[in-house]
Amino acid sequence: MRKILIINLFLPAILLTGGPARADGFAIGAGISTMGYGIHAATEVNSFLALRVNGNFGDFTIPDYGLLSSSLGGLDYDIDARMKSIGLLADLHPLGLSPIGGGFVLTGGVFYNQNEFDFSAVSGAGDTIGGVPIPAGTSVIANMTFDREFAPYAGLGYDGTFQGALPISFFLTAGVLFQGGPSVALTESSGTVPQANLDAEARQIEEDAQDFEYYPVVAIGLTISF
Repeated sequence: MRKILIINLFLPAILLTGGPARADGFAIGAGISTMGYGIHAATEVNSFLALRVNGNFGDFTIPDYGLLSSSLGGLDYDIDARMKSIGLLADLHPLGLSPIGGGFVLTGGVFYNQNEFDFSAVSGAGDTIGGVPIPAGTSVIANMTFDREFAPYAGLGYDGTFQGALPISFFLTAGVLFQGGPSVALTESSGTVPQANLDAEARQIEEDAQDFEYYPVVAIGLTISF
């Protein structure tokens, strides 16, 4: 009797969080991440491996609470992300036959990376670009792209696709997109700053933004398998 009670208590959790692979073969999903809005389609190879095509898109402002923009270049920039990428990924479930651990996933792959970041600022009294004073009220815009058009990705987390007894599951993953060093092009509206000084400001932003080379990716969403 005690064994029956234990099974009845834990069976729903097992069905929701894990279980042997469904072997249904195909799934679609949607979610949101630090790469924007995401959609994907996946196919199951076996109980341990799935292949996935993932697309991400969206424009959003990066909040920095006065910390990030003040450390980039010589002005106080606002930062807007324009995200656009498509990736081919392999999801490895090393515990794919486990009744409760099948959702643990290790992911690797590559993204065709078209992500860009725009930096914009309006100069105040006494501001300079590359050491040259710039008139107050001048608009300064910098566009940042990345050296790797095809950027490797590695991540881990939980993804219940094909692993549970139910067709609907969720994923929560974290990883890194290795998108290469940043390249910055900068313009200003006054027309008074020499190109050499604009280039110097662009190089300073590139140096200050080196951390963007390793872009953190945190994603959450739902999938439906068929």
